[in-house]
Amino acid sequence: MDIDTLVRGLVNGSLYALVAVSFNILYRPTNVFNFAQGELVMLGAMVFASASTLMGLPWIGALAVALVAVGILGLIEERIAVAPVLAKSQHNTGWVITTLAVSLIISNLVGRVWGPDPIMVEPPPLLSTQTLDWTGIQINSYQIALIIVTFVMVLAIERVYRTRHGKAVLATAEDREAALLRGIDPAKLSRWSFFLGGAFAGLTGVLAAPILYASTALGPSLLLKGFAAAAVGSIGNNRGALIAGYLIGLTEAIGASVLSPGYQEAVIFVLVLTLLLLKPHGLFGRPFTRTV
Repeated sequence: MDIDTLVRGLVNGSLYALVAVSFNILYRPTNVFNFAQGELVMLGAMVFASASTLMGLPWIGALAVALVAVGILGLIEERIAVAPVLAKSQHNTGWVITTLAVSLIISNLVGRVWGPDPIMVEPPPLLSTQTLDWTGIQINSYQIALIIVTFVMVLAIERVYRTRHGKAVLATAEDREAALLRGIDPAKLSRWSFFLGGAFAGLTGVLAAPILYASTALGPSLLLKGFAAAAVGSIGNNRGALIAGYLIGLTEAIGASVLSPGYQEAVIFVLVLTLLLLKPHGLFGRPFTRTV
């Protein structure tokens, strides 16, 4: 395996890990998988592209618009597609259909508004996507920054879960009714988690756009691999999601290099299926354990 393949694997793995973490942010207090998460990632990239190009906002301003817009959309989704389902029972799985419906609605609306053509997005100031030959390694400053930012964000989120509010989220994930009896408001935590999870998905889209471009195809391409990273790393485990994201990204890059780009999808899912057969609860999951 050459160094360039390693770089591609780490860059793609960073994006998969971020998508997986956005799944975990929503899942922990609600036990819900948001199947519209890929569309929220895509929408973050599209809103950012429009805010920076059409509105002429600076990079930070366009980022703020994208995060708030996608976060609010995530909150709306929670109110209309998830909260009514969870109000009946925390074990109700009707959210599978409702979140898929939201995904289809967003996909169709975005396709009508922006069209199918990809939009080029500039990286943040002082960073560049222009590839440089650094001691024989083909890499650019934006790729390095993306890998570093991914590690920092995952560690920051893990620290949040050590706070009082973070422990309230874990308690709600463990037993929604018992948390309610202890004075925790699960409905409020659910709303905040969908807002923050949506904003995090939007941020992931913004970070992916300079590499993959902003387009309606961005969401589906990241959704499956991000979900696979969440499952392999153990659902709800952000450090596991980080490791699994890089494992999937490296496997994809090696498969494309050694075999053929046409086989990289098959190689990934063979890996995922094999790992889940050996470790059904993920690499870091344990059955019937309490987290609080």
